Amino acid sequence: MNSLIQAPLIELNESFIAEVENYASLMFSIEEIASIIEVNPVSLNAIIEDTENLASKAFHRGRLKREAEVRKGIFDLAQNGSSPAQTFAMKLIENAKAGDL
Repeated sequence: MNSLIQAPLIELNESFIAEVENYASLMFSIEEIASIIEVNPVSLNAIIEDTENLASKAFHRGRLKREAEVRKGIFDLAQNGSSPAQTFAMKLIENAKAGDL
């Protein structure tokens, strides 16, 4: 018996791409997303690593959109006087400035 079982191909249709973006925005790992949408985790990881395909872009877009929402919340809290949020907001600002150099 052949010990190498080939994973079925994943169809990169609009529904699949939307699911990847949605679950990525909820900060599930690639392996967890694969389990939820019932695909091979190795195959999904290979898709995500290929930064030129739409599913990879959707994965990263989902993560970044959620991070943006969280950061907005931090800045809103900071403007409303939350000292911990102000401290964290300043760290975000400093890191952004350092990354721009």
